[in-house]
Amino acid sequence: MPQHNTTPAELIALFGARAGAEPLAANLLLVRHLKCKESLALAQMVSEAVDRHAGNNTPVLTTPSELLPPLA
Repeated sequence: MPQHNTTPAELIALFGARAGAEPLAANLLLVRHLKCKESLALAQMVSEAVDRHAGNNTPVLTTPSELLPPLA
């Protein structure tokens, strides 16, 4: 694949064109979702619930020896 060296002026023009372009529908939906207070509150509640239940230091139970197959 041939390498193309982009000049700073070309990069500025490219970024300007991208900034002025209409956003994609998926991006608009994401922005609307992130601005919704109910969505943000729900995300925080889910995150806190995961931290509470997954962050505990419950010891791992050992497997009873009668359930383990013989080693040799």
